[in-house]
Amino acid sequence: MKKHYFPVYTQVSQKPITCFKKLPAEVFNYPFFNDAVTLLHPTNSFRKELDLNVGSNFQNSESLNLKGFIFHTSHCGSTLLANMLGVSKKTRIVSETEAINGLLLSAVFYKLEETTLLKNLKTIISDYLEPLGETEQVIFKLTSWNIFFVELFQKAYPNVPWIFIDRKTEDVVKSLYKSGRGFVEWFYHPTTVLQDYFLGNKKENVSFEKYLTAMVEAHKSFAANADFGKNKFLEYPSFIAEFESKILPHFELTYSQDELEAAKGMVKYNAKIFPKTLYNSN
Repeated sequence: MKKHYFPVYTQVSQKPITCFKKLPAEVFNYPFFNDAVTLLHPTNSFRKELDLNVGSNFQNSESLNLKGFIFHTSHCGSTLLANMLGVSKKTRIVSETEAINGLLLSAVFYKLEETTLLKNLKTIISDYLEPLGETEQVIFKLTSWNIFFVELFQKAYPNVPWIFIDRKTEDVVKSLYKSGRGFVEWFYHPTTVLQDYFLGNKKENVSFEKYLTAMVEAHKSFAANADFGKNKFLEYPSFIAEFESKILPHFELTYSQDELEAAKGMVKYNAKIFPKTLYNSN
């Protein structure tokens, strides 16, 4: 089985270090990249580390086409869309990688300069564009709070299209209660650095629910004001019917009829579980 070194996570620090592991192409078939790394690559096995300020040693002369970024408030909807796009063997989905999250958190805690941040972000992304298997193109499905850095992504890749998938706030909050991951955990962080950065004077310390609501609304507000680049705003679940007519053209993708049918069929499965598991109708 062929493998290649891909970024796995970035240590949150003033001088971010990214850890790489040698992984098979199958790692991109899972709903969440880092969950797949845990399953496919033992934690104590060989890895390499890269000082992002030095640059990457893992890149080949050729790279895959970067087709787009998916931002969202809807975890369920964005994961479903990623799975729909991922039915094509030509398309690699990089889903919510901690390599990018760690870099952006470093920017929050250590106030990294934008020039450094841009260089480091492009280094990480380019390392995911390495050819392996039948893949020809790559789409990044980002962690929801990455929307606060959408301008950074656009400065790094001004010609790469992006979409934002929204959902009713109350539905998102209910989903967050169940997941308990991502920015949900920030409510219990020993410092208020993260809440201060993302909410500012809108910070809510009164209750957990008010905090979640404030964060979701901040996502929406930031996205609404980020009206630049090749963007498209969609709603979950209505975007499902727009997959062929709006989403594929926006990312400049062409899928066969069989791939389109397979994409439509993904709605029958729980988007967050691998291998595919049908929804329980009971």
